[in-house]
Amino acid sequence: MSKTKRFADIFDGLKAAYGTYKIEGSQSNGKNTGKASVVREPRTKALWDEHLSGKGAAIGIIPINEENKVKWGCIDIDEYPLDHKEVVAKIRRMKLPLVVCRSKSGGAHCYLFTTDWITAKEMQEVLNQIAAALG
Repeated sequence: MSKTKRFADIFDGLKAAYGTYKIEGSQSNGKNTGKASVVREPRTKALWDEHLSGKGAAIGIIPINEENKVKWGCIDIDEYPLDHKEVVAKIRRMKLPLVVCRSKSGGAHCYLFTTDWITAKEMQEVLNQIAAALG
């Protein structure tokens, strides 16, 4: 399986649309500013390839599929500057099933993945509990 296909399978969601974000500047705290929009057409392999190579537009997958179910969710930590090692250490101490990635603006995205599709409501409830536990 190609890297692109694997990534697309992991970050599956709504087939009919995806988001884009054009960075236009940054705030004094380091957070990027820009314009978000929704493209109402399916994602293509070429779009994924460009995104993963860093050459194309940033794409944002809408995690909720056509049946209002999800396989992943994300806690967005917009704290600047952020000590990513400290965040990862806290998550490990708490034994939380999260994958931490640095966001483009220097914050963190903490992803929760499931094997099967679950309702978006269930994912929100779990993410809210985890976010509260993290502080």
